[in-house]
Amino acid sequence: MVIRHTPSVPNRLTVTRRRRSRRVVLLATGARIAHDIGLAAWFGGAAMGAIGLNSATREVDDPSQRIRVANAGWFRWAPMTAMAIGAHAVGVYGRVRWGRRSRLVAPGNALALLRLAFTGLAVAATIESGRSGRQVVAQGDVPVATAVVPISDTPDEVAAAMRRLRMVQWIMPLSTAGILAVNALQDDSD
Repeated sequence: MVIRHTPSVPNRLTVTRRRRSRRVVLLATGARIAHDIGLAAWFGGAAMGAIGLNSATREVDDPSQRIRVANAGWFRWAPMTAMAIGAHAVGVYGRVRWGRRSRLVAPGNALALLRLAFTGLAVAATIESGRSGRQVVAQGDVPVATAVVPISDTPDEVAAAMRRLRMVQWIMPLSTAGILAVNALQDDSD
C-alpha cells in the first residue's frame, strides 16, 4: 500500500494499492500450483490406499503374503507422499509470502485455525501410518485378513499396529479433505 497526498485536495491522503510485479505474480501462481497439486496428491494417495490398496489385499490367496503386497505398494508411494507434503508446505509458504491470502494462516482467523488443525492431524496420521507400517513389516510374513485387519493367527504386536493403521488410513484422507474444504471456503470469502 502506498499513502500519498492528493494533488487536487490539499491535506487529503489517498491510499492506493501498489501493483504487484510480474515476478511476484508468477511466484504467487507457482506457489498456488504447488499447494494444490501437493494437497491433491496427498489426499488422493491416502484415499486410494485406504479404499483400494489395503482392501485389495483380500484378493491375495496366501494370507501370509497380504502384508507384503500392501507394503510394496505403500513403500513405492511413500516418496510421492513426502514430495506432496513438501509441495503443499512450500505452496502455503509461497501463498502467504507472495499471494493475496495473508489470512490463509492468520492468527485468530477461525478458518486459518481449522486449516492448521486439519494439517496437524494429517501430518500426525501420515507419520503414525509410516511408523505402524514399519512395525508390521518388521515381523515378516504373518497371516492377516487384509493389510489392516488381523486374524486370530496374527501376532499380538502386529495386530496392534494394524489396528492403528486401520484408524489412520481414514484420518489421512479425511483430514486432507478438510484442508481442501477450508481452502475452498477461504477462497470464496474474498
